Amino acid sequence: MDGSPDAKKALDYAISLAKTYGSTLTVMYVVHRRVYVAAEEAGFTPTAALIHDMEEQGKKILDEARKTAQSRGVELDTVLVHGIPAEEILKKAEAEKYDMIVVGSRGRTSVKAFLLGSISDKVSHHAKCPVLIVK
Repeated sequence: MDGSPDAKKALDYAISLAKTYGSTLTVMYVVHRRVYVAAEEAGFTPTAALIHDMEEQGKKILDEARKTAQSRGVELDTVLVHGIPAEEILKKAEAEKYDMIVVGSRGRTSVKAFLLGSISDKVSHHAKCPVLIVK
């Protein structure tokens, strides 16, 4: 969950599925390690404040997702990690033996997707469970 419109659509769809099937959702926010690695490569040192701000943004997005799910009567767990989003999603899904992964078709910007690769594409090709890509 990155807070983008497509991620919010995916969350809404996942909440509907969870409500229909009595499931629990886990929503993940990944503090994208490549963002601060790219900063280092450009000569900027990511400060503790920058990383803290990225974490706080993630916590805010996760809190909004929790409130949305609760308002619709769905239990939701949240996870905040550092790493590469597709890799972290895949690791968590495999470790927890998830039944399905629901992702939005795009993240925050198409430029970011071009530079970093499509998370939904990577997840759909490497997941060991079904992946639903919400457009």
